[in-house]
Amino acid sequence: MSGADGLMSEVLVVGAGPVGLMAAGELARRGIAVRVVDRETTRDSLSKALVVHARTLEIMDLGGISDEFVKRGYPAPGLDVSLQRRGRPVSVNLRTLDTRFPYMLVLPQRQTEEILAERLSSYGVTVERGSEVVALEQHPDHVVAAVRAKDGREERIRARYLIGCDGAHSTVRRLLDLPFEGKQLDSLVLIGDVKADVDLVRSRITNLTSSRGFVSLLPFLGDHVRVFAVDFSRQNHTRNDALTLEELQETVNAIAPSKITLTEPSWLTRYVAPSRQVRRIRVDRFFLAGDATHAHSPAAGQGMNMGLQDAANLSWKLAMVLRSQAPTRLLDTYDLERHAVHTSVRHGTDQMFRAFTLTNPALQLARGILTRTVVTRAPVQRRLAGRLSGISINYRHAHLGERRRRAALQPGDRVPDADLWIAHRASIRLYELLRDPGYGLFVFATADRLAADRRHIAGLIAGVTQTYGPAVRPHLVVDEGVIDPTEMGAPVYVDVAGHFARKLGARHASVFLLRPDGYLAAHHTGLAPDQAVAALAPWCLQH
Repeated sequence: MSGADGLMSEVLVVGAGPVGLMAAGELARRGIAVRVVDRETTRDSLSKALVVHARTLEIMDLGGISDEFVKRGYPAPGLDVSLQRRGRPVSVNLRTLDTRFPYMLVLPQRQTEEILAERLSSYGVTVERGSEVVALEQHPDHVVAAVRAKDGREERIRARYLIGCDGAHSTVRRLLDLPFEGKQLDSLVLIGDVKADVDLVRSRITNLTSSRGFVSLLPFLGDHVRVFAVDFSRQNHTRNDALTLEELQETVNAIAPSKITLTEPSWLTRYVAPSRQVRRIRVDRFFLAGDATHAHSPAAGQGMNMGLQDAANLSWKLAMVLRSQAPTRLLDTYDLERHAVHTSVRHGTDQMFRAFTLTNPALQLARGILTRTVVTRAPVQRRLAGRLSGISINYRHAHLGERRRRAALQPGDRVPDADLWIAHRASIRLYELLRDPGYGLFVFATADRLAADRRHIAGLIAGVTQTYGPAVRPHLVVDEGVIDPTEMGAPVYVDVAGHFARKLGARHASVFLLRPDGYLAAHHTGLAPDQAVAALAPWCLQH
């Protein structure tokens, strides 16, 4: 065993699945010294997760890698639900979402991992495979993880913080003695990756139900699909019993209204969906993310997306605390924000799964009537699309600072992307401006009042810069006109499409502090430097 006297890492990430790769990549992008260990010697070849939702793609956009995801996947504009063997399906449409990504991106998990691994490698970080954590120690200013290699050698790794991204059977969670509370759901699920000859719209995710059970078809690029099925007549098996193509074909034949021929299986398995969660996701300098902290049914494809969003939420906070740009209490918001989201999503996916697996004929009939009469309404469609995509997730329940009455956006709300214009560039978007480290401070001014307040705006920007330094990057947004940025002390953008004013509810002298993950940290109206400095105080340390 080697000692723990060498150089200390700033963050140790345990687990190199999509969540661990995301956390490590976001930390490395911000200049944090990170190590990644994983007990497996090779990456899992199975693509367990298939859907990347809109909010996750926005997070990737903030990291500059969304285009690579979109290039490798294909966009499903919604999902169809057939509640009887005949008749038109009920659709949930994502095209009306206010996002660059109004769809579900179908992309096998292995490709998600490839993109994230390539980015991590570009920062000079190599995953240390075949390395299993066997013990953890908590110290006042660091942690120590005992890591055992396949050949039996052990190393004691010191780090300022540790993130456990090691899956549903998390060693980190076990060593922290955190119970994984909950249960397994009742129904046995059949899963197959197969080639399908089917007369359905292949761009959508299709859900079919009958008195026998339900089938969900998620098409890949090409002729292959992922089949999820619950067959009420095949619940006498255990999850370890081998699934054959013939069994899956017979189940699909019994439930689907038209013929679907399955061939060329690459993966067949039985699965029991979990509904589990830990009570807290932070223990001092230890954090949990992804399946290590929450596990739920595959309904709506939320599992990996929740984990990737966990990683994005935590990484920027750790980076700013480690760089002494934010108070350590900022780390408390990780548990406050994400645990509530985990609970809400877990309950939502449980309800969806149970709705699809109703066995009582009367309840099945009621489900059909309710779906056809309620789900088709526009307000319900918007609500479902927001929840399915993750666009509606907010952190109002855990915000720092004051809330604003009657504001379009409240602290903790997601900030939509906005098109802006700056001289000598073809175009630029708000999310592109948030890619740089630190918070983004945006002051909005109207052209008719800019001349009178020009000095006050420059004074506010100078005051914030002098107080918080590189932790806060100031910008001025105007509704029209061309302004000399050197005079203002910050880049000047034009709200050329009116997105900034409309989506953020900006008016003259509005001041917004935007988090690196695209949520609103603070908002006030007024150009006094002291007011701005005070509004930012819960989020930043003076430099």
